Order: sequence, then structure tokens, then C-alpha cells
Amino acid sequence: MRLSPTKRVLVNLVALVYIVVLVFPVVLMFLNAIRTEAEIIQFPVALPHVVTTENFVEIFRESSFMDNLWNSFSVSALTVCLTIIVAAPAGYAMSRFRFRGKRLFSAWLLATQAFPGIIMVLGVFMLFRTYGLLNTRLGLVIMHTSFSVPFSVWLLKGYFDGIPAALEEAAMIDGCTHLAALVRIILPLSVPGLLAVATFSFLLSWNEFFFSLVINRAERLLTLPVFLSRFLGVGGMVRWGPLSAAALLATIPALVLFMLGQRYLVSGLTGGAIK
Repeated sequence: MRLSPTKRVLVNLVALVYIVVLVFPVVLMFLNAIRTEAEIIQFPVALPHVVTTENFVEIFRESSFMDNLWNSFSVSALTVCLTIIVAAPAGYAMSRFRFRGKRLFSAWLLATQAFPGIIMVLGVFMLFRTYGLLNTRLGLVIMHTSFSVPFSVWLLKGYFDGIPAALEEAAMIDGCTHLAALVRIILPLSVPGLLAVATFSFLLSWNEFFFSLVINRAERLLTLPVFLSRFLGVGGMVRWGPLSAAALLATIPALVLFMLGQRYLVSGLTGGAIK
């Protein structure tokens, strides 16, 4: 559908305003990261008069930023691995097999996305305390994986639906089992879907705050979102310079991953939707 010149200008203006609204917090975070604390307080929104790296130096020397960075990275990486290990066979079974309760299981997967996670917090806390998973990375990995698996199963099911079953049948004639056919035939053909799942689950785990706060209360196990929420100066006063520097550094890994995997993420989402 072709738009008239007036409508095209209006659409471009709306898109420009939307982009500015999205980019402005990131730009302000970068500007505050390279300004002094006194300048930030005096001029909250302004270009730096003097560029400084003191905020970054303070982050690395006087805080546990590197430990928290490692916590976030290790939890997110393990969440990606566990999500793929669980979601790939589940999506394959949903796509290829007929079994009792399949429709109920499908409805349950969708239902898990309809309720906010906060309603589970008391039950999750009691369950994790019973099994000794509080204040452990394993507990946080299990929690994040439980959030990413339902969507990942549906995405991979859509991908597997688009792969001809004749390929597996030919492999099984040559002696492959269903598992071997999945590993040797189906998964290599589903790389865009797997990369979409990996990107989605990594970003979900990297940015998750609430359950990271509830499950891990030990200072040595805090992830970056929780660390940033507790980044205060003397007397509870917010140090905007170091906080902006830490937030900027915490944004870079997720931003780089998204830029590298956006092509696979988009193709994975659309491919899983239409196949």
C-alpha cells in the first residue's frame, strides 16, 4: 500500500520521535558516565564540560562489579545451554509424535505465559529453600530456564514442523534412532531457530531482576541488575556517575549479542511462526 506524501511525512515523524524516546536514556547514561558527580547534579541533562574516566576507575577498583559481571554471565550462559537441552527434544516431540495429553500440554505451555511470575514467588521461595537452592547459581539457572523454556518449545516446534519428516525416515532406514535423527539431521537444519532461542534466553536471564533478588541474597552471588539497584554511596546517596558507568558496561554484552544475533532472532521468530 502506497502512502500519500503527507501520510509518509507523518509516519516518518512518529518513527523519529519513537527512536528519540528509545535512544535518549542510553545517550544520557553515556553522558553521565563520562561526567563528574558535581556536574551531573548541577546540570542533569547536558554535554560534559570535562570528560573524565573516574567513574569507570571507581567501578573496577572500589566495587564488586567484575564478580557480579561473572555471576550474570555464568548464569545466563548456563540458562542458554539448559534451555536448548530441554526445549529441543520437547519441541521435536511436540512436532513429530502423537501422545495422550498433547493438547493439554500445549495449552499448559501457553498458560504459563499468561500469568506474571510474581504470583509464584512464595511457592518458589519455599520450594527452593526445601531443596537447598537458595543462594546458589544453580537455583537461579533453574528459575530462568523455567521462564524461557515454554516460548522456546513453541518456537522450535514451528521450525521442526517445517522440516520434512522424510529426512528422518531416510535416516532411520539407515539405522538412526529418533534421537540420532534429531541430533544429526534436525538440529543442524534448525540453527536459526536454535540461535533465536539462545539469544532470547540469554537476554531474559541477563536482564531478570526480581527472582535474582529473591533467590540470591548473598553479596558474592548478586547478578548485575541486583548489583546496580544497590549501587549507593555514603548515607544511601545515589552516585549517578559510577552508577551510569556500571549500567553502561552492563548494557554492552547484551547489546553486542543482540546486534550479532538479530538476523537469526528475526528469522527464527518469523520462521517458527509461519512454518
